[in-house]
Amino acid sequence: MRSSMWGRCQEGSGEWDLKVIQMIGKNVLAVSAHADDVEIGCGGTVALHVKKGDNVIILVMAESSYTFYDGTVLRTIEEGKKEEEKAAKVLGAKLINLEFKSKEVPYSVKSVEAINKVIDDYRIDTIYTHWYHDTHQDHRRTTQSVLSAGRHVKNILMYEPEYPAGRSYLGFHNQYYVNIASTFEKKMEALKEHKSQVEKYGDVLLKAVEARARHRGYEINTEYAECFEVLRLLGEI
Repeated sequence: MRSSMWGRCQEGSGEWDLKVIQMIGKNVLAVSAHADDVEIGCGGTVALHVKKGDNVIILVMAESSYTFYDGTVLRTIEEGKKEEEKAAKVLGAKLINLEFKSKEVPYSVKSVEAINKVIDDYRIDTIYTHWYHDTHQDHRRTTQSVLSAGRHVKNILMYEPEYPAGRSYLGFHNQYYVNIASTFEKKMEALKEHKSQVEKYGDVLLKAVEARARHRGYEINTEYAECFEVLRLLGEI
């Protein structure tokens, strides 16, 4: 397994100085099994953190390629890398890709310790990750690894799964909402950078993501929102 770091933090700020960044704002880790999972699940929330001055890292577990079981290549590594770099730049987040094999992301010592190192290196205090009961094996094992690695992290929230991965025997609990009315366009702009995925699913993907954000926004009397199931959340009084 190789570990590589791509992208930069906020626009125009250059590479992060690990000795000082943790003293400013929250240190947020948004974890996804594949490139585009974060943009779909919590892209608006990530953009909002950046807007507020927090330090945000997008951690992708799998190399950014995808091949169907019959050998059809749906996204090459080169395409995926360019797409995830551009999307992270739009959101203003630093990007790290651990380059595990797509569809074979493990729940193992290697995956746990790789995430643990990122948590320690960047003094992470808030994590967003996949829903635990997601039916995609990479998504589920990613969150299992996150929970093991993040055992000391104060805040862990699981973002809402997208169809069909959310069709599980248990239902997602929409417990925690974030108003993303001010960052929804940024979320969609970042998602559109994953051109291979938009081409794969068509405009229906973009319409579905917007429809869900509108629905969740309606539930809290705003235009757009994202919601999460809480695994752990430190209250501030």
